[in-house]
Amino acid sequence: MSKKQNIIWFVIILVLLIVGIVYVISKPKQASGPIILGFVAPLSGDAASYGETERNSTKLAVDEINSNGGINGRPISVVYEDGKCNGKDATSAAQKLINVDGVKIILGGMCSSETLAIAAVAEPARVLVLSAFSSSPKITTAGDYIFRSSPSDDDIAKVDANYIASKYKSVAIISENTDYSQGVRSIMKSIFQEKGVRVVSDEVYGGAGISSTDFHGIIQNIRIAKPDAIYINSQTGKAGGLIVKQINQLGLKIPLLGNYSLASTDAANVAGDLLEGMIVSDSTSLSDKGEKLLAKYKETFKTDPASNYEMGASYDRVYIFARAIAAVGDDTNEIKDYLYSMKNFDGAVGSYHFDKNGDVVGIGFSNYLIKDGKEVSITK
Repeated sequence: MSKKQNIIWFVIILVLLIVGIVYVISKPKQASGPIILGFVAPLSGDAASYGETERNSTKLAVDEINSNGGINGRPISVVYEDGKCNGKDATSAAQKLINVDGVKIILGGMCSSETLAIAAVAEPARVLVLSAFSSSPKITTAGDYIFRSSPSDDDIAKVDANYIASKYKSVAIISENTDYSQGVRSIMKSIFQEKGVRVVSDEVYGGAGISSTDFHGIIQNIRIAKPDAIYINSQTGKAGGLIVKQINQLGLKIPLLGNYSLASTDAANVAGDLLEGMIVSDSTSLSDKGEKLLAKYKETFKTDPASNYEMGASYDRVYIFARAIAAVGDDTNEIKDYLYSMKNFDGAVGSYHFDKNGDVVGIGFSNYLIKDGKEVSITK
């Protein structure tokens, strides 16, 4: 081989080496290590059973995914924080998850006040949030990175107000002083006004020193007002059950209606058979996948979930994120776009997707009769 040929080959090899080095240096590094998710829900206080349901359901999904190799070979790890069903503690939890733990996805909150507080921290940090159970209408405009798989208070309020208007001429409303309950209260009162239903007693508890355990004064006000029916608009099943129990203790024989909290395990533990015959609103029934999940939940944790829907939606969201990350990686902008364009997800609570505001599409609320401790669908 001539000297000239040697020089040419040397140059070619040198160029190939340089190109290879540049490629290795510039090539995006494949993410490795665990995928860390944040979690915020009430793990203490009156709403703790709901937070526990979300934590248990999350663990079931995470364990299943990890036992099957994780996401592209990476296991999921979850950092759990107690939002205590209020904005202050949820804000602290979100700040810790984002600034200390470095999470890019938060599962939560449960209460609307938690989710709205988390959104204020997460949105400017481009951290994704998916709530399984928050229903405040304000969440619709909370940000581009904020999603939820729970229908809005608008849906709950319309279902309940329209049912009451079809049966009664006057009503008393007992509402908790929370974002959720006050949102429902406002919408229902507007519908009642349109339909000519008189709100003869409009009671609020849980704020400004008003007790969340002793409802005798509120009930006496309702006795004097003599409504055709009472709507119990509580945030938690414990409070709702106490209201039902104290109404019975004071001897009021007035038809009782309520939201999903009255169909919860917490309400049943407090009020028991006194819930029989109540009309409540709740989300659509579980899918076949959800029924299997419910059986597994009971077998694993030796208890019922606080809400079947919450259980299923909390479980689903882990799989939604797992599918998104497997498809587009862990960049939150890519995941966000994936969620907005996602076709119907066939999950434990049905087939659904998200609209342009991150609200769920395909899930709704209906009225049910509590009979033998279970919800029985009714025809309006």
